[in-house]
Amino acid sequence: MDDAAARLLAFRYMTTTTRRAPDVYRWCRRLLGHRDRARDCNALWSDAFDLLAVLIADSETFAAGIARRVAVAERAAKFDQDRTGVAA
Repeated sequence: MDDAAARLLAFRYMTTTTRRAPDVYRWCRRLLGHRDRARDCNALWSDAFDLLAVLIADSETFAAGIARRVAVAERAAKFDQDRTGVAA
């Protein structure tokens, strides 16, 4: 996946996930083989976004998993919007 598509998918994941930035950051670091650190709890979305975009661009399998999660979240949001008639 090219860099622009990876960054777009990472952004879509960030806007649909219920996870916090430090959780996503720790998850990405663990996937890269790093251990958790105490200061990881101070991670911002920009930190998580950078790692997430790299992982998505590097692995088609990881990208497919993230795309599935985004599709499910967007579908659930659309269903909820249609059901209640109110945008989220």
